[in-house]
Order: sequence, then structure tokens, then C-alpha cells
Amino acid sequence: MQRWISKLGHSLVSSSHRRHSPFSSTQLNAGPLSSVGSASSSVVPCLPISRSGFQPHSSPFFLVQVLQSRHFAAKERSRAPDTPVTSKLKKYKLKAYSSFKFRFRTMNDGQIRRWRAGKRHNAHLKSKKSKRRLRKPEVVHAAYAKVMKKLNFAG
Repeated sequence: MQRWISKLGHSLVSSSHRRHSPFSSTQLNAGPLSSVGSASSSVVPCLPISRSGFQPHSSPFFLVQVLQSRHFAAKERSRAPDTPVTSKLKKYKLKAYSSFKFRFRTMNDGQIRRWRAGKRHNAHLKSKKSKRRLRKPEVVHAAYAKVMKKLNFAG
């Protein structure tokens, strides 16, 4: 229904260069606009359009103001775009060195060993073999070990 009203407003604005409106007063009074006022919450008055002379009520711009369409803003103004509530970037949780220093240890041969996390997490669901595997330290991959040594991360 709002689309129909906005189309009516559009057609009235586009025909403003003509002297007469494309709708007669009988079409506006007896047409679907009379049911619009009763069906919707907003009251749309049916205005008679006179063919002789210029009256303020017969102006298409006046009808557009009465129809209160969404497409016609009272005041056109440009606004800066709203700041997004959440950042669109991928969020990384950066942990401090103190949280890592007990997990990694440099061995005598220069390798870095890593004690596995999650030994106790859901322990009742893990088999004895997987618990034993999590107890043992694992050698860190060479590429990671190289970076960790340069950053002096494993002390």
C-alpha cells in the first residue's frame, strides 16, 4: 500500500509541468485512497482537485506533503557514514610471553620442546594412550623454532 502511495506521489510530481492532474477528483475521492485512510494507521485526506484556476490544494507538491512518502525527504542532507559497531578485521588474541615461557624449553641439543596443553581438559573422554601422548613433550617444528629463537621466546 505504501508503494502505491509513493507511486501516486511520483506520478503527481512528474506531471507537475502539465496544468491538469492525471487523476480526476472523482478518481481520488472514490478510488483506492478512500480505503487507505480506513485501513492504515495514518489518515490520508481525500482532496478535491479543481480544474479551473490554481488552488493550493490542487498542487501536486501539496499532495506529496500530505502523502508523507518515504521517498521524499523533508530536507535533503548528507551525513557521514555511521561508525561500525564491531570491527570488520579478523581479531587475534595476542598472548604475552609470560603465558608461553613455561610451555616451551630449549634442550641441550638446541631443539625447542613444547609441553602439550589440554592434558586435563575433558580427561574422562580421552583414552590412556592419548593422555600419555599429551604428557610427553613434543619437538617444535623447525620453522617455528627458528622464529622463536630469533625472538628469544624460548628461554
